[in-house]
Amino acid sequence: MKLKRARNSLLNISKLPPELLGDIFCRNATFKGDFGGLGKRSRNFLFVCHHWFEVASSTPEVWSFWGNTPKDWARWHQRSGTAPLDLVLGVEWDDGSFDADLSNVLQDRATQDTIRRIHLKATDSGLLKSIISSSTTDSEELRSSGVESFMLQNGGSGGLVDISDFFAHYRFPRLQRLEFYNCTISSWNLITSRITTLTILDLDLFTIEPTPTTSQVLSILASNPTLRKVTFSVDVAGADAGDVTLPPRVPLRHLKELKLDGYPQGIFGILDRLDLPRDVDILDITLDECAVEEISQTIGPYLRDYLRHRGMSQLGLGLSISSEPDIELQAGDVDGMDFFVPPPARMNTFLKITIEFDRAPSIGRLEKAAVDLITHAPREGVTYFLASGRPLTVEKISTQLPNLRGLHFERVSLPIAFPRANPDGDVEIFRCLRYLFLDRVFLVDGDWGPLTTFLLWRARSGRQLHSLVIVSSYRALPSITQEMAQEFRLNP
Repeated sequence: MKLKRARNSLLNISKLPPELLGDIFCRNATFKGDFGGLGKRSRNFLFVCHHWFEVASSTPEVWSFWGNTPKDWARWHQRSGTAPLDLVLGVEWDDGSFDADLSNVLQDRATQDTIRRIHLKATDSGLLKSIISSSTTDSEELRSSGVESFMLQNGGSGGLVDISDFFAHYRFPRLQRLEFYNCTISSWNLITSRITTLTILDLDLFTIEPTPTTSQVLSILASNPTLRKVTFSVDVAGADAGDVTLPPRVPLRHLKELKLDGYPQGIFGILDRLDLPRDVDILDITLDECAVEEISQTIGPYLRDYLRHRGMSQLGLGLSISSEPDIELQAGDVDGMDFFVPPPARMNTFLKITIEFDRAPSIGRLEKAAVDLITHAPREGVTYFLASGRPLTVEKISTQLPNLRGLHFERVSLPIAFPRANPDGDVEIFRCLRYLFLDRVFLVDGDWGPLTTFLLWRARSGRQLHSLVIVSSYRALPSITQEMAQEFRLNP
């Protein structure tokens, strides 16, 4: 019975129309990753039977991907006819296979406007220059281009790759993804005036010449209202309020992910002009050579305005601050704290700010910077807080975040996090606290006294913890935590 069913299945497949069978083959013969080749056995259908071989051979789209080396290109390009081409390169150096014949093939493809994707990655800049030149029509007439994705990652051996001619000879009514590094372009107007349909934009402006102005960066964003993912390394000056070329506001209604890296003045010169939707999934900002004073002057106010605009979940907002020695702040929706799950799972992070200081700050200034960040968070809405590295004391945290339900210390000194103080002045701290997490805390002479003193204060005030979780390598930890659980009636 099973054999009969297998034969019937084979018979049904053999009766598929060639167009449908060819479409199945096309889906199996696509490249993996942005610069990868075919997966193993991707074209094994050629060896199943003569009929399948004939169908595949007469379906040009099956051969739209020539492989990701010039040697593969030379082998497979003749089979693709005029089907849309996915031109992919993923090599280090030119092995001599890219010759005049392949250059002419690409020139014909450019003239016919049948290149769909251009994904080129190599250390050899000379090879990249030759391919880009060959993929550019020699016609002086401006043409529309069917290119949907352009990615160029130049390893830099041989200098920058000039992409000016390529962008000067085309308009790009279908381009959805643009990414290039270690390149030079004659005018940024080639991007702003001819590309309007991007959904993904990834530019490392530290590696591109000439560096665009703030107005040019904003013009690129403004001319592509369909953008969903933007990554910029920004090497531009801050926006000049008197610059009449700056757009007043740039709405990015479809944006889901924004990553910016650069100097504070340039970063906030761009951010101040962007209208971001409330449901941005990721806002990732890295600030280079930042001064401690800039936190309260520039970063803090933006943080406050963004979080208020963004809103928060019903469970509240989670904050995470790591300072060792740079500061990293993360903010996100709390995903519940009622059961024991790994700490990172308690926050769905939508904001990340990494601050790399212009010079190593003292411990006092580092602590002040962390407090400045917390000060600009919506105090009443934060219900979970993680301090990692150089910590803030419980008193300072409770002063800024009075409604915490979960407090988490990671890789901190216990005496610093829980300093001994006058209990009469501390019984009111953390009125809502129910969950305390300690992850790899450092003790002094194995002394847990600072923690037990804190717990005693809470017990005397009638404010019991619901859970205490301690993760550590200390051998005495199991017996200590059991004693604490019994004494303070905690969940073991």
